[in-house]
Amino acid sequence: MAPPTPIYPVFALPTEINTLANGKPRKPPIKDLRDCALKEMVQYKCNISQETKGTKPLIICEPVVRLFRVCQDGLHVETTAWEGSEARERGV
Repeated sequence: MAPPTPIYPVFALPTEINTLANGKPRKPPIKDLRDCALKEMVQYKCNISQETKGTKPLIICEPVVRLFRVCQDGLHVETTAWEGSEARERGV
């Protein structure tokens, strides 16, 4: 099983990406996360409706879009919430 993935609040993301898991600073530091390539991944959240007599269950799936930034040093960061806050700051 993979270790738990830390979750950071949106305001702390630019600082946290420059700190390695062992607490040491990232060298060289990532100055601006917007310089990293923006990638998108779509996952699906599916719910099964309860079956009534004589009918088959109905499966309803909805897309969930996740956004990531991929930096040159191989760092991958999910930025879904951060991208939304950045857009609000720009008035988009």
